[in-house]
Amino acid sequence: MSILVQLFTAFFTIGLFAFGGGYAVLSFLQQEVEQRGWMTAERFIDLIAISQSTPGPIAINMATFIGYQVGGIPGSLIATLAVALPGMILITLFALFFFHFYERPLAQSIFRGLRPAVVGLIAAAAWQVGSVSVVNWPAVGIVGVCCVLIAKWSVHPILLVMGSAVVGILFF
Repeated sequence: MSILVQLFTAFFTIGLFAFGGGYAVLSFLQQEVEQRGWMTAERFIDLIAISQSTPGPIAINMATFIGYQVGGIPGSLIATLAVALPGMILITLFALFFFHFYERPLAQSIFRGLRPAVVGLIAAAAWQVGSVSVVNWPAVGIVGVCCVLIAKWSVHPILLVMGSAVVGILFF
């Protein structure tokens, strides 16, 4: 199977099950790219930082970068299209029916079941990213400071990313 077909299949599947947004899909995405040998865990973590720092949804950015690494410009285009296509199809279909069914008890039950699953997916992604990224006390300090600054003072994430990059330059 050609690499472009592999990219399309992998990213279409990821896009199809990307409930909860980009962060919730990070765990699934990491497992997929590592099993296929497309990149290491360390490289994946670096890619998260780059994807978070560039404009656009993180899942789209990740697909674009991974697709480029694996298949050049065609791979980048295929992976980006493949990860976005299921969402575009599903949201269009969902929008047609959402307002008619949202208030129904079955729909409410579905959402009550999906919410904790999304939290679990995000927590799993945080654990996986943390287990590779937070390997020393300065990194633990950055995590702690970022958590406090967001929780207590609602510091904008861009400032935290830029500040952490400066700390990385100065101390790592």
